Amino acid sequence: MTMFEQHPFLLNNWKEAGFDQLSPVQEQAMPRILNGEDLLVEAPTGTGKTLAYLLPVIQELQSDITHTQAIILAPTRELAMQVFGVAQKFLEGSGMSAASMIGGAAIKRQVEKLKKHPKLIVGTPNRVAELIDMKKLKMHEVKTIVCDEADQVLHPSTMDDVSFICQSAKRDCQLLFFSATLSEKVTQQAKKLSENASHLTIKASKEEKEAVAHSYYVTNRREKPELLRKLSKKDGVKALAFVNNSKFLLRLKEILATKKISFDVLDSSTNKTERKNVLNKFRKGEIQLLITTDLGARGLDIENITHVFHYDLPEDSRTYVHRSGRTGRMGNEGHVVTLLLPGEEKYLEKITNKLGLEVTRKNESQKKKVKRK
Repeated sequence: MTMFEQHPFLLNNWKEAGFDQLSPVQEQAMPRILNGEDLLVEAPTGTGKTLAYLLPVIQELQSDITHTQAIILAPTRELAMQVFGVAQKFLEGSGMSAASMIGGAAIKRQVEKLKKHPKLIVGTPNRVAELIDMKKLKMHEVKTIVCDEADQVLHPSTMDDVSFICQSAKRDCQLLFFSATLSEKVTQQAKKLSENASHLTIKASKEEKEAVAHSYYVTNRREKPELLRKLSKKDGVKALAFVNNSKFLLRLKEILATKKISFDVLDSSTNKTERKNVLNKFRKGEIQLLITTDLGARGLDIENITHVFHYDLPEDSRTYVHRSGRTGRMGNEGHVVTLLLPGEEKYLEKITNKLGLEVTRKNESQKKKVKRK
């Protein structure tokens, strides 16, 4: 943290948060961000990407400039609020403030927040673009824009808003894109916004890979709910389970309601209040198992998840990475378990071979390892 020695408040907040050393993505990305580079950063989930961009962004904020100087875009309200919370924590003692600008919240209240001249904005693309269009959010002093979870922020449904936001800023505005996976399509979208963006790819270390155990069971469709219940009910388990189809969530909820397990489901259509209540119960440990879809899980960053269950086989390696990254964060131990139907083993093997992972088959009578080629 020597690069932040001239900012005592950052060092104090770093120590208060209990950190003692930089993660690889922080160590490699921070100097380049401070050097003013546009970056496309790809690093595994749970390796400290948020602070990798947030700390240098905060360092470059100037208290004597009235208007907003940096904007962080997140794909969901939940993720935006999580990042906003971290930003507030690391701005303590600086005399500067941040503000959240998210869709679904009262826009009049957000306009009032802007009158207090926050130096940093964290928000969703649609709401930030709306406030710019209303001429309530001034962009002439914005020198850095971050796209967190870039693979989602640069989705076709929000790309117009992101382009508008970037074009509204200074011509030499620094653009940063962070994600656990950066497909060729997402990279091309980013290049439309910044032709000069450099790539920075951080691979999971051997120790980080070994901290997460990958395994699978083969079962039939009828027995899957009971297997999920049995595995989730073990002592100390705090599990997140993924299904591919939101239409199946209600049916699975009905099945598990007849069994002895504390659980709930999180659907993308769940309203804000219900979603908040379910997540609070899960965070507090009042329920052991939370079942959701990839869409429903967007923006979730919950500590101490011990297990991720792929109730349904992920469609591709990218989805496997994003789901699995919810456990074993920052080098902690975790377990990723896939529940397969007969005939699906070769598809899982294809995914794990591509990712260089070793996965263990488990059942009542045997264990068999499928090693990466």
